Amino acid sequence: MSSPERQEGQAGRATAMEAGAARSSCKRCGSCCRQGGPALHSGDAGLLRSGSLRREHLVTVRRGELALAPLAREPEVVAAEFLKVRGQGGDWCCMFYDHTSRGCTIYRQRPLACGLLDCSRPEEILAIAGRDLLTRFDCLAPDDPLLALVREHEEQCPCPDLGLVRARLQAPDRQQGTLRWLTGLVRRDLALRSRATARYGLSVDLELFCLGRPLFQLLAPLGVVTRESAAGLSLHLRPA
Repeated sequence: MSSPERQEGQAGRATAMEAGAARSSCKRCGSCCRQGGPALHSGDAGLLRSGSLRREHLVTVRRGELALAPLAREPEVVAAEFLKVRGQGGDWCCMFYDHTSRGCTIYRQRPLACGLLDCSRPEEILAIAGRDLLTRFDCLAPDDPLLALVREHEEQCPCPDLGLVRARLQAPDRQQGTLRWLTGLVRRDLALRSRATARYGLSVDLELFCLGRPLFQLLAPLGVVTRESAAGLSLHLRPA
């Protein structure tokens, strides 16, 4: 990231923090935080450099996935990858949200989008949604050995357009062929992840940053169930 871009990002982040501090309409209900952690923008690069955010705090959302945009009601197909703060447990609820205090545990170092998000006045957050987003490639040095892993996985296991996958699974005459195709993709994805874990000693958290979520997890909301047996891994549609 060049110096002018960094300065512009820092200025935007400072402005967002000031705007957020000036608001008094937030009722601290936690709805926004429970919907999911924020996407990261170039203005958040300083949080990574300072260590306020680490790669293990983040998950890569890849092109082709279905994701919920700020304040949206239905997930949309992601046009370009981005990083977002991970959820907690098996939920998308932001990992930094404290349910007891109904507050943010990194409030003073919160990402840009959090400073702008006000569900009663969505104009500011919608103005930056999908723009100037950070990716894992922004966070990996050219000589980082993980960069080769990321590129290999992206080349061999790109995420299919899950909007098209959903449509095919809803067409009775295409379901079985689509499931067979997806089974091959899931097997390849899991095999590469297994090799990566053995070679690089990746933790689960760092795997989510480097490779995003496993394909079988992305397919679950579409009603696809993954099963393992003596014959190997297979995919099935959950009964309606």
